[in-house]
Amino acid sequence: MIKKTVWIEILPRALWVLKFALLVSTQYIFINKPQITKSTFKLIPGILLSAVGFCFWIYVTHYMHIQGSFSSKKELCTDGPFKYIRHPMYVSIYIMIAGIGLLFFSWMWFVLMLAFVPIWFAVCKMEENQMTEIWKEKYLGYKRKTGMFFPRVNLKRR
Repeated sequence: MIKKTVWIEILPRALWVLKFALLVSTQYIFINKPQITKSTFKLIPGILLSAVGFCFWIYVTHYMHIQGSFSSKKELCTDGPFKYIRHPMYVSIYIMIAGIGLLFFSWMWFVLMLAFVPIWFAVCKMEENQMTEIWKEKYLGYKRKTGMFFPRVNLKRR
């Protein structure tokens, strides 16, 4: 059985809870009564981003469940949403949070989102180091083919 370090499992979840708590609290600190924006230019993209992020999150979670990623018999997942990016779960959550930020527009929401980017990058690097320890060359080959948060574009001509 492959075992990941406990803090690698707990840290991202704890940071998401902390981030969401900070984001929600900024709404009450900087805006007395949070309200959905009245601006159509923020409302429509906010709804779309939230919906796309949520649907992508559901898809990634469902895919991981089907692949057995939540069971004790774990395999390296390199297809489905993982075929294009190594951290689709984080990407889906960031898309969803960006959409929510547009719906309840607050500049502090986006400041906090940007402040958490280096933290999430560091957490992803720690996860990737552990995946390299577990899967060795198999993960390194997968890492060379896929982007961390965005699909890798191969610009080489044939």
